Amino acid sequence: MTAVGIIPSLVIGVREGIEAALVIGIILGYLVKIQRVGLKRYVYSGTIAAFLVSAGVAGALIALTWEFQGVAQQLFEGITMLVAVAVLTSMVLWMIQAARSIKVHVQERIDAVLRQSEVFGLGLLSFVIVLREGVETALFVFGAGALTSPFEAVLGVGLGLLIAGVIGVGIIRVSWRLNLRRFFQVTGVFLVIVAAGLFSNAVLELREALGWQLLPVYNLTAIFPANETNTAGYLLRGIIGYSDAPTLVEVAAYFGYWIVVILAYLGIRTGKITIVTAPLRRAWDAMLGRRVSAGAEAE
Repeated sequence: MTAVGIIPSLVIGVREGIEAALVIGIILGYLVKIQRVGLKRYVYSGTIAAFLVSAGVAGALIALTWEFQGVAQQLFEGITMLVAVAVLTSMVLWMIQAARSIKVHVQERIDAVLRQSEVFGLGLLSFVIVLREGVETALFVFGAGALTSPFEAVLGVGLGLLIAGVIGVGIIRVSWRLNLRRFFQVTGVFLVIVAAGLFSNAVLELREALGWQLLPVYNLTAIFPANETNTAGYLLRGIIGYSDAPTLVEVAAYFGYWIVVILAYLGIRTGKITIVTAPLRRAWDAMLGRRVSAGAEAE
């Protein structure tokens, strides 16, 4: 059963790990190109620090669920899952619009740091880049753990990061070829599917915390339960947030999420809804310490 429960977190681990590995690879490769190899240690230090902080965030989220009980636990899980949904969805949508030149922008940022002789800034840049991916992963681990189990979520993301590390080294060191655009498209769709289920379950947790007792739209607990006794149902719960007895509120939340995401996607693709694209660009620019909006592509 564990092999079933780790699938969602395995995918997020691979995706986020490859994103981080590619950007760090760009930084290290550029330092070699400009003959500043001695500065690699700052990149390594920033990366390791970000990894440790991200692991701490994931551990803290899981530990807090053990501290809270009853309504407090439901409120905490519901709110945290909503945050996870917001982060995951915004980054997937940002990747659609972003990205035509992440390599150029990262190199420009490195040049700016080195011109100011702020080698510490090089470590900070690496820290921020990896931390962004790490916190995103930590939030997902928490959400996935709420749908399956914390052990399976941690195991899955751990295996995913290990796979991502191997792939990242292969791409950077031995020129493995990977269609990154297609990779991020496919995993992006998968993450949105998972996020829809997380959003529905977040609404479920908040509804129960508020004491709203509603009749289910359907009840399949007897024939197709969403627990460990039913492998298919358990898998669907972990991936799409399947519920064997959802109320109208959860169903409305699920489809409402898809309507919002589809409208946002169309707006980003057509460029006609800047209210969607502009905040995402500004948020990313702020994370990298940039003043001018920048797109990005991992190819």
